[in-house]
Amino acid sequence: MKKLLLVLIVLGTMSCNVVQYYEPKFSLGMEEQEFKRFNKSAVQVYGDQNSSAVIYRTYNHITEAYKFFVFEKQKLVKFEEGTYPDDHRFIRL
Repeated sequence: MKKLLLVLIVLGTMSCNVVQYYEPKFSLGMEEQEFKRFNKSAVQVYGDQNSSAVIYRTYNHITEAYKFFVFEKQKLVKFEEGTYPDDHRFIRL
């Protein structure tokens, strides 16, 4: 019985690490190219090559949360979370 309880505790704590696997990897000030390399699922939702501000979006299927990353002059300057995929419209640049 103790072994079964121990196995259930171990499996429960391992399942919590799955959420961290799907979280985007970032730090303020990081380069845009480095961000794209670490976060392959990031989608550009605002800006173009001629724009000084670019916004990327990621989505976590487990937590059902959108995260938005604002780059200015190819450096990450702001991070915000949202509920809907078009919440980037409310981010002040």
